[in-house]
Amino acid sequence: MNKDFASSQIDRKKLLKAVSYVAIILIVMGAIFIVPRVALGTNTPFLSVSGPSMEPTLNSGDYIIIYNKPFDELVEVSDIIVFHRPSNYDDIIVHRINDTTIHDGKRAIITKGDANSQTDFEYWGWVVTEEDYIGTYTGIRVPYLGYLALLFPSPINYLLLVVILFVIFFIELYPFEEEKKDTMKIYLIYHLNLTHR
Repeated sequence: MNKDFASSQIDRKKLLKAVSYVAIILIVMGAIFIVPRVALGTNTPFLSVSGPSMEPTLNSGDYIIIYNKPFDELVEVSDIIVFHRPSNYDDIIVHRINDTTIHDGKRAIITKGDANSQTDFEYWGWVVTEEDYIGTYTGIRVPYLGYLALLFPSPINYLLLVVILFVIFFIELYPFEEEKKDTMKIYLIYHLNLTHR
């Protein structure tokens, strides 16, 4: 009877420990997800650059940080902006402001990739409006990190997050040797942080 009671107490401790680990990870990941969006004023504070159109300023695989500079204040030709392609909303582009104009009675921006010989208006026939605009490049980039985000795009990264949390929960409940358990936890938490960026 005493053994059963002791076993029950141990199981409860293991369960509480497992739930605590998962809760802490969720809180940390939630902070990583929410804080930059609030601080930078945009739902898309991070972006993986793909394609060579902004070379040598930005390279494919660069991971860049974006902030919400008001559209009306976008007057600097040197500003690099992020926007939805007007002809395909799902396609996100990073190009430099080349000029401003009026389109359908509204202010619009003509953009150009640094590596391109023509502006997007000359080549594609479109301009960027406030509805297309996402944010402005802060000047902060991390080379190569963007490849990881491109490898695990949404919603795959969220599915991986759920799987990793489930595995951590299982490791805490299952009676592994402590040394192996700690090694597995460190490995999973490290990869959890990389996957969720």
